[in-house]
Amino acid sequence: MIGFRAAAFAAALGIVLPGGAGSPALAQDAGQGQVRALIEAKRHAVLSSEIPGRIARLAVEAGQSFKAGEVLIAFDCASYQAELDAARAQLNAANVTAQVNRRLNSLRSIGEAEVQLAEAKVQVARADVRKFEIQARRCEIKAPFDGRAVERRIQEHESVPAGAPLLEILSDRDLKVELIVPSSWLVWLKPGQRFELRVDETGATLPGAVVQPGARVDPASQSVKVTATLLGDAGAGAGLTAGLTAGMSGTAVFPPQALTALPPRPAAAP
Repeated sequence: MIGFRAAAFAAALGIVLPGGAGSPALAQDAGQGQVRALIEAKRHAVLSSEIPGRIARLAVEAGQSFKAGEVLIAFDCASYQAELDAARAQLNAANVTAQVNRRLNSLRSIGEAEVQLAEAKVQVARADVRKFEIQARRCEIKAPFDGRAVERRIQEHESVPAGAPLLEILSDRDLKVELIVPSSWLVWLKPGQRFELRVDETGATLPGAVVQPGARVDPASQSVKVTATLLGDAGAGAGLTAGLTAGMSGTAVFPPQALTALPPRPAAAP
């Protein structure tokens, strides 16, 4: 049986992997140094709610771009703000009581125990203020990086529990390439190995390099997942990747000399 990860990845690329070492077409392409590739985002997240509440504003639609720090989702937090206001009032009252007690203690009207108790209440009230400030900050979910919205999981005015997935986002500026290669390539396929990526959707040919071969070989398909990156010179790097979007696919072409760079076989024992 084909491993789940290899099968899912191959399905995304339109590759059929039957039992054994893979389809004849795939084996033939691999023998020529060509394997299918999938462009993915390095930074991808599903933003979730940290508090229960009602969605007051959802600032982005699917496909819309945003900048790091922008408010993407805002909750109706009138009740949380009221709790914060009450905690601040309690802190002010505790501070006043502590000041009065310190004054009375200096006049020997009360004992030291009353002063310490009042100061302890100040510390408790201050902790309550910090707790409600953290809760109030969670009323706004800000973008952790520049990117685009993939899918909205909720709509405005809906009420959600804590932990509910709200918005899927990804960075469209920081892309990676994922390949599935024959496990026999691990003999020569090392980090830094160069290749050319021919993108199906744009027709562009871009330089790439292997970042890291996978840690596990799928024993059924005799394949391994490889992570790579797109390259560009200092002047044209941004232009080379312009127009690329996560989910695009293509063909990674490795140089012929790489395929022949196999270590010599040990001599047979006499």
